[in-house]
Amino acid sequence: MSGSIFKKTNKHDLSSEAKRKQQILETAAQVFARLGYSASIDQIAEEMGVTKGHIYYYFSSKQEILFQIFKQAMEFFLAETTAVNTQSLPADQRLKAIFKKHIIAICDNRAIMTVFMDLRRDLLPDHWREIAASRKEYEVLLQDLIQEGIDGGYFIPENKKILSYTLLGAINWVYVWFQEKGEFEKDKIAEIMSDYLLQGLKKWPKIDLSGMGKTVNEIEVGETASFSKTITDTDICLFAGITGYYNPLQVNERLACKNSKSKPEVHGSIISSLISPVIGMILPGIGSSSLETTYRHRAPVYPGDTITASAVVKEKNETLNLLKMELHWFNQEGLEVACGEALVNPSRKEGRDLNGKSN
Repeated sequence: MSGSIFKKTNKHDLSSEAKRKQQILETAAQVFARLGYSASIDQIAEEMGVTKGHIYYYFSSKQEILFQIFKQAMEFFLAETTAVNTQSLPADQRLKAIFKKHIIAICDNRAIMTVFMDLRRDLLPDHWREIAASRKEYEVLLQDLIQEGIDGGYFIPENKKILSYTLLGAINWVYVWFQEKGEFEKDKIAEIMSDYLLQGLKKWPKIDLSGMGKTVNEIEVGETASFSKTITDTDICLFAGITGYYNPLQVNERLACKNSKSKPEVHGSIISSLISPVIGMILPGIGSSSLETTYRHRAPVYPGDTITASAVVKEKNETLNLLKMELHWFNQEGLEVACGEALVNPSRKEGRDLNGKSN
């Protein structure tokens, strides 16, 4: 069956028959959510204002209707996850985008999620096996993404299956408590929850301030590290005070609006500097020095944005004690706001640690 019962899905290209099937499924989901699987075809027909025969013209049984609701739910989540996972973003940013889409979809389709979570035991065994296979495919996609984050140093090195079940359990429960006219809008809920869940996964770097960072021979090509910070108005004012750069387009909201900007942009130098804790404290770490860094602006950053600066080792030369690192900056939506490269000298073994002791 083409189309989807999920809201905000384009149904304009569907045939009239396909649209009618979708209307029946949407109505059935509402009825099942209220009454459970004990609801009859007569009650679904009454809800739609049609005859029972009209329902049977499109679906052979109540079980077929229930199965199609489950099937379209899984097809929707698989398609959304696959689309996000093909983007050229770090693992943590892709996972956050998937969380947000999943949460918003649940908020938009509470009746469908109620059916999906509460009525699975009412599916016939053959139907449940097909749904379980799709659910497994979805879980594996998440688990592979979590493993990618673990391998890349973004996430804590824990069991990916347990982590995926924990995350899905937290997200799927939203259908129980979300209210359309509640205190928070769905977008705000999705942002808060996805941020919180991602923080739980994040592998915070252990910085040993008593010694030097990694040497070139200890670093592998492909190794990566990142640092995130939310840019505040205070950061902008402090930067302006330190540098003397009081550009009104950055510090004066009224003037910025007059110049066709929705609000003041963050100084580019603030954004570019977020790579410093990555290179200087994490990878390679203390004792390293940047010989050359490039920064290419790609999208504006505004106060309140959370920027993740990441670096990945692309090449290394042990003879020259040199690393070539690829740099990326992403905002909280996963949009790349800047990119660049860095040439870095890691610390050397023959140096001294921070207490003055010889290595």
